[in-house]
Amino acid sequence: MSDEKKSEGTELGLKILMIIAVVIFVIWVLWNVVVSMIPTVGGSFGAGFPGGSGGRAIRDVEIDVEPQVVYRIDNHRFFTLENYLNCSFGGFVYYNDTNKKIKVLAGNEGADKIPQNEFTISQPNGVMDFHSNFIYAASDNIIAYPGSNVSYKYGFLNYFIAYRNLTDPSKNSELKVIGSIYDTITITNDAIYTQVSNAKGNYKKYPTPKKSDDYEWINASDAHFNRVSKDDHFHCDNTIKPRRVKYIAN
Repeated sequence: MSDEKKSEGTELGLKILMIIAVVIFVIWVLWNVVVSMIPTVGGSFGAGFPGGSGGRAIRDVEIDVEPQVVYRIDNHRFFTLENYLNCSFGGFVYYNDTNKKIKVLAGNEGADKIPQNEFTISQPNGVMDFHSNFIYAASDNIIAYPGSNVSYKYGFLNYFIAYRNLTDPSKNSELKVIGSIYDTITITNDAIYTQVSNAKGNYKKYPTPKKSDDYEWINASDAHFNRVSKDDHFHCDNTIKPRRVKYIAN
């Protein structure tokens, strides 16, 4: 083999080694970036989540964003989404009645007193994640809204309709539903009606307070609702972005 061919072979080998080294370096950098973005979550969530680079603790998050109306019943009753990262993740939904000067969290009482964190803002908002039609045909004594229960330990997601009677709390109820198959949920003063998208000729009527999982079949032609809601589903303007998102180390 001539010296010229030996030289060409050496240069080719060096180029190959250099390319391999660059690829390994890029993979290493990308891996560290991804790992550093994964927050550490405590064992209270059951299955657990991998820790960030160096075991970084999950951070609290403060979100400065304009509240927006995501469902309007009438001129004085409506739901707002506040402290949200975007339309799908994080934030809190509130029922508002300006006549009665009521503002109530659509969720577990006091949940909005706990700071949001890097984990909670990555999870779907229980109310905004409900995509079936939602019809209000109830008076201002009734507060009703969809929600969800998530178990990361046991791996399930349940949707429900929360129903609260302001004048008679003994009638408060919670009805489990399968959010992906119901076409319409209708709220009245004395019952929750569900209608499946592939069986629009009938409603299932669940009286309140709920005493069992039993329901009554109602022919759609016999169901007459005094609908008051201007909206028929929860909606959100995703063009509204947070003015500031602040991460607070614990």
